[in-house]
Amino acid sequence: MQVRWIVGVGAMVAILALAMWVYSNPGGMRSQQFTDLPWQIEVADSQRTRALGIVLGETTMADLVNRLPVPDIRLFVDPDGSRMVEAYYANARIPPFDANLILRPDLDAAALDRIEAQVTSERPMPSGARRYGLSDDALVSLGHVPIVELSYVPRARWNEELIVERFGEPSERMRIDSEHGYWLYPEAGLAILVPRRGRVLMHYVTQERWAQTVERLRDEGRRRLGEDHGGPGGHD
Repeated sequence: MQVRWIVGVGAMVAILALAMWVYSNPGGMRSQQFTDLPWQIEVADSQRTRALGIVLGETTMADLVNRLPVPDIRLFVDPDGSRMVEAYYANARIPPFDANLILRPDLDAAALDRIEAQVTSERPMPSGARRYGLSDDALVSLGHVPIVELSYVPRARWNEELIVERFGEPSERMRIDSEHGYWLYPEAGLAILVPRRGRVLMHYVTQERWAQTVERLRDEGRRRLGEDHGGPGGHD
């Protein structure tokens, strides 16, 4: 009886020790159960990066039909004339997390011209940009264009300590305005928008698009900082 009791106590201690190790080690067994976690980024080359189970530069929206909900796909035209097509996925699930996703296909000026010629509706945005609906033909053609940028907005709350724990210290912390800043991880093609309040946004791009993406973010920061200080383009 005493031997069985000792064995039973020993087994219980071993189980408790294993449970404590799992829950105290964020990079341990819990992380290894999943392969598409936000911090698991694989850069294959300058044109391909795998993040969240999507290979930027290779995966298309058609490839994601059975994995993600139906997206809302729109063309956005900024006041300066720059154009971008975005596919918005609400309440997408990439286990174990729920998130909103924005995917941007690889489109040159000629492709954007063709899409703009097929718009079906127009709506002004508060930023001054205009949002356009797209024809069925345009939507079908977009389904087969590789995705090169991905924005991920997790439903879970991330604080700065958790970001550092999962991604490490950023190479640069770029201020956008008094409430927002980007943490930059150039080796991964990742820029994380970190607000004082609210949810973070993780923006993934291929290496070949990193420089122009960062410049776009810096332009946004200059514009928004000018607005904060009542500079040109600021609000009364």
